[in-house]
Amino acid sequence: MKNLQLKSFAQYDFPIEEIEQIAKHAGSIIKAHYIQGVAPQFKSPRQVVTTADRESEQFLKEALLKLHPCHFYGEESGGSVIEQDDQWVVDPLDGTENMTGYPPLLAISIGLLRNAKPVLGVIYDPIHDILYSAQQEGLLKINGEVTQLRKHTEPTNAVVSLDFSSQMETRSETLGQLSGVLQQARAVKVLGAPVLSLAEVAAGRLDLFFRPSTKLTDMVAGVCMVRVSGGKVVDYEGMEWTIHSKGIIAGSSEMIEAYLPCLTYF
Repeated sequence: MKNLQLKSFAQYDFPIEEIEQIAKHAGSIIKAHYIQGVAPQFKSPRQVVTTADRESEQFLKEALLKLHPCHFYGEESGGSVIEQDDQWVVDPLDGTENMTGYPPLLAISIGLLRNAKPVLGVIYDPIHDILYSAQQEGLLKINGEVTQLRKHTEPTNAVVSLDFSSQMETRSETLGQLSGVLQQARAVKVLGAPVLSLAEVAAGRLDLFFRPSTKLTDMVAGVCMVRVSGGKVVDYEGMEWTIHSKGIIAGSSEMIEAYLPCLTYF
């Protein structure tokens, strides 16, 4: 792989196809473990990890740093989030609970922060072979096809996704918000894989996604995709989402305006 040449975004000089191939290779690691079965371990009382997570992250770290040497922050290996320069932000397996249960919704997420702003995202669902990719000032592509976020004007048509945090103190708040959402939405879904929820908002198959606490590794790639597709990403106060935000709401401007009151009430 050639080194990544960083110039200006107008020149579209990211070899995003190479990053897509890295994501697909990591996906083959995850899929092999999923088919064979893998034993869960607990890294905290409510957070599961498997050998698949660790193997995928080790591969991603080596491959991405070879492609573009810069700072790295991984779900399993951790690191320090920086405010300047470039940083890979990676979740090697989002949906680990699904890995050992159901449904089979799993994803690899590769994001790039530049000066603390999401500028590139690649998300791969290896079970269904769906590849999402986007970069700032570019286009959102799903399996190579350009797509855009859809914009409903009627909130009652909305399909809303949420994700419960492993932080117990947030769950009663989320249930209260869900009660408000159910007064308006056509349907509510919990995928158990936040990166896929964000990717599907960008793709236009979900209209809104919210979550009270945000692990950066779950957010960077998807935030980039939603914004590139024409959507907005804000925190629970309605302010533009940043790497310091404690909550996330993603969707079209119209949907966020319609649902923000019941999500910011608490």
